[in-house]
Amino acid sequence: MRNDLRVVFYTFGCKVNQFDTAGLAEKFRERGFTVVSPGEPADIYVVNTCTVTKTAEQKARQLIRKIKREDPNAVLAVTGCYAQTSPESVKALPGVDLVTGVAGRENLPELVEEHLASGLPLSQVLPGDQAGAGFFQPVFTGKTRAFLKIEDGCDSYCSYCKIPFARGPVRSLHPHLVLSELRRFFSLGFKEVVLVGIHLGHYGRDCGWDLAGLLRMIAKEMAEVFQAGGFRLRLGSLEPVDITPELMEVFFQAGFLCPHLHIPVQSGSSSVLARMNRPYTPEEYARLLAELRRQQPDLAVSTDLMVGFPGETEEEFQETLDFLEKQEFSRVHVFPFSPREGTRAAEMPGHLSRRVIEERKRKALAVAGRVAAGYRQMLLGKAEEVLLEEEPAPGCWEGLSGRYLRVKIKGSFAGGILLPARIINADQEPLLGRPVEKEEEKS
Repeated sequence: MRNDLRVVFYTFGCKVNQFDTAGLAEKFRERGFTVVSPGEPADIYVVNTCTVTKTAEQKARQLIRKIKREDPNAVLAVTGCYAQTSPESVKALPGVDLVTGVAGRENLPELVEEHLASGLPLSQVLPGDQAGAGFFQPVFTGKTRAFLKIEDGCDSYCSYCKIPFARGPVRSLHPHLVLSELRRFFSLGFKEVVLVGIHLGHYGRDCGWDLAGLLRMIAKEMAEVFQAGGFRLRLGSLEPVDITPELMEVFFQAGFLCPHLHIPVQSGSSSVLARMNRPYTPEEYARLLAELRRQQPDLAVSTDLMVGFPGETEEEFQETLDFLEKQEFSRVHVFPFSPREGTRAAEMPGHLSRRVIEERKRKALAVAGRVAAGYRQMLLGKAEEVLLEEEPAPGCWEGLSGRYLRVKIKGSFAGGILLPARIINADQEPLLGRPVEKEEEKS
């Protein structure tokens, strides 16, 4: 195979997609391709798509058209969840040469080579339930954090979500492979690894394990790494019902896990949650947060919130706003409802107008901003461990704290290190911090 062909990747969606893109990039490198960054000249474009919202699909279509308009002779391959659930729509886009979904996309480099040899358009989209584990070994070149996909697939079927149709059933990475990958990332110099999955809390259901057991094994088998310091793990998104007492116990005892959890709530109204097919009530969610904060009062908890779900009344929306006001979230991602073809919510009565949904989004964002500002103020004077990622200006570094908040620190440092910093201003993000002297670190 020619080794002078350049391939560039564009990724939409979640951290799992980012992991998959990095894994695909490595597979292209192994076959002699040169992977370049977005904006650089390329011979092959790979667009890794998302189908969570209509907006995500629309952005992918816009990018695909832009690529072909600006570089009509390039090979254009489209993969990911949108390609999995709507392959005919993707194939119909002008200039698309190759379509593959989630299932089987590990063969994308070979499919590109086949297209290059034949010049013919190709489409290989297997049913979502035929998706394998899709084991990749990315290197995350130029990054300070690495993602490790330990689980793929979802069996929950929330009424608004297409992802189970795109990703198939739960598949888990074997615990010993998880360990070997963590050791590999540590040897490559990464200071933080994020464990991600489509339904992370269902890790191990297909192989007799669970997430708590995996974390205990990691704590035991990598004790020497964590005792030496300078290396931390972060958990990706967890559903409320998956945070068991066993998982809480290991989370708070481990010592190497970032003090941050992302726990989607979606709505603060019990009736809306029931229509969403979410298996908890706002009261149960609030009790979970109370227990988490009883064990660690300054734990950072971020969340996702959907507004404008079909039939959402003014009273139900107000319940959500009232719920938000009480929970001290560190960050709230607010999403407008987006009907997804093939889901139950798309067929429900009572769809709201775009004007009403956007107004509710605006109101929810205002409350979310106040809540996040209140949480930030709790961190004033506290020492935070910051992973230095970039130097936006000479003598000023910026990075991510363990609580998943950006922090700016003045000084001369090396990038990619974990630096203790005391928060001296929390009015906005990035927060301002100053380096902590050794004798201060435990205060």
